[in-house]
Amino acid sequence: MPKIVDHDQRRELIVDATWRLIERGGFERATMREIAAEAGFAHGALQRYFPNKESLLAAAFVRAHTRTNERSREALARQRGLTALRTLCHEIMPLGVERTLEARVVVAFWDRAVQDEELWDAHRANALAWRRQMAASLAEAREDGEIRDDVDIDVVIDQITSFNAGLQIMCLLMPDTTTPERQVAALDDLLDGLRPHRAVPQPS
Repeated sequence: MPKIVDHDQRRELIVDATWRLIERGGFERATMREIAAEAGFAHGALQRYFPNKESLLAAAFVRAHTRTNERSREALARQRGLTALRTLCHEIMPLGVERTLEARVVVAFWDRAVQDEELWDAHRANALAWRRQMAASLAEAREDGEIRDDVDIDVVIDQITSFNAGLQIMCLLMPDTTTPERQVAALDDLLDGLRPHRAVPQPS
């Protein structure tokens, strides 16, 4: 009987090895030779699954976005408005070991993506998908009366996108002050600023 090879599983093993190398030493460590050794493959065997380094790095980059989307998909199906927006942000924000690792890998990719069209396209496609989800949640929030009528949804999306990206960077540069508790508090403050102003009771 010929041995059955699960190509998808092997691709995942190779991507996992790429992540570990980038986490430990950045892109300098992620050579095809080092990746093959980390994954337990012969150097030339990688080309059966990825034709070149660029396609492998793109797959590793997409993995971070895929993990975020998989975690949030079930919850978002049951939520709407600001609750859904908060959930999406929590999955992007580096709240815990797994998401901090994702941030470390994603931040390493950003500089490379500026110079690599395949990585740039992968990043842009996911970023636009997140913006569409944010827009849908904010539209629901407006419909439900959770946010003020004068809130500019496009501006809020820009703010939240920059907020999430900033946290991914700061959790690596200043982890002592970018704790999960402070991240959540900062997001809640941002979202609370969108809510309708409450009338202040006047003394009788």
